[in-house]
Amino acid sequence: MVPLRATILSVLLVTAIIALTVSHHSRNSPSSAASTVAAESVDLRSSAHQAALAKHAHNASLGFGEIVYISMPDRTDRQDAMNLLASSSGLKLKLSPGVNGSDVSPKAIPDEAPQGIRPSVLGCYRAHANAWRYLLESDMDSILIFEDDLDWNPNIKNTMETLSMQMQNSKIRVKEPSDYERANAPYGLDWDILYLGSWRHGTHPDYRDVTQIWDDPDLPDSASLKGGSKYSLGQALRDYGLTDAELGKKRVLAPSYWTLKTTAYAITRQGAQRLLFLLSYVGNLKHGDIDQDITRLFEEGKLRGYTLTPPAFSQFKVGGTKDSDNVKEGTTTGGKGNLGGHNYFLKGSARQAMLDKLKLDNWEEYKRLREE
Repeated sequence: MVPLRATILSVLLVTAIIALTVSHHSRNSPSSAASTVAAESVDLRSSAHQAALAKHAHNASLGFGEIVYISMPDRTDRQDAMNLLASSSGLKLKLSPGVNGSDVSPKAIPDEAPQGIRPSVLGCYRAHANAWRYLLESDMDSILIFEDDLDWNPNIKNTMETLSMQMQNSKIRVKEPSDYERANAPYGLDWDILYLGSWRHGTHPDYRDVTQIWDDPDLPDSASLKGGSKYSLGQALRDYGLTDAELGKKRVLAPSYWTLKTTAYAITRQGAQRLLFLLSYVGNLKHGDIDQDITRLFEEGKLRGYTLTPPAFSQFKVGGTKDSDNVKEGTTTGGKGNLGGHNYFLKGSARQAMLDKLKLDNWEEYKRLREE
């Protein structure tokens, strides 16, 4: 006769195995039983469900699996700044170390990379590739990737909540969202890259009408957007169909075509797979600069993305040699420091909001207290 204790342990072990199997399956398969139950118990198309899902933009990762930021190990100044900024904004960041291109084995350089590719360019590519691989090693659907010289508007969570509602009701998708997306993905999963901090914006000349446009109160004033160069924000917005009177009032989401910089972007699992396949496995790093190779893949139609214009995130410039990781002499000439820095194309500054929040005159407060 089998002892009662052994029988109970056997039952618990089998139950645990079944639970783990179902849990793993439900995380990775949109057609799983868990997703089916969710779809049957909740109206995934209801405005109430969409609004609740969009509220995930107010969590510490803005509705993505995690926020990962890339920073060279020796830039502890930038790491301090990014963690201060994140904690002040209610965000949580995970450091992904930058890569010194000189440490990359010649055997690991993509086959079609330019001859004599600069170590700084190679290291930038490898650092981003490591972030993509990190996503694939996890069970997350997407991550948001930052570089370490960033700023955003103080209402970033509201901006992202509105973006979520727009993407849940997208008019520019090529396929209907699955029930899994409707249930779990605040920004959908039909894209490879979601550009949230591009420096230049340009649309496919044959698809300028493929846009999602909405009113947004958290936009910079129109004067800062009216530049007329080919890839300026103002010209991109005009190409999307906005009038000058609408600049500074409306935000646009459109298929990515011409972008610049990798300041801030989200990436899905399929996006990480495609980029690692094309740039590492196939070795198709033809330009070398990762942002320009991503633009080339958009133009060739090998990558699907959306670009937010004006962007939600911006580089933050302090001037002098601190703005570059490539100056190693240790000098900081010509800079204004963090207190004199500036962003681009944002309404307000989370860095300034942080400064206001942390400002203190302790003895002046005691003085006022005594006078009362």
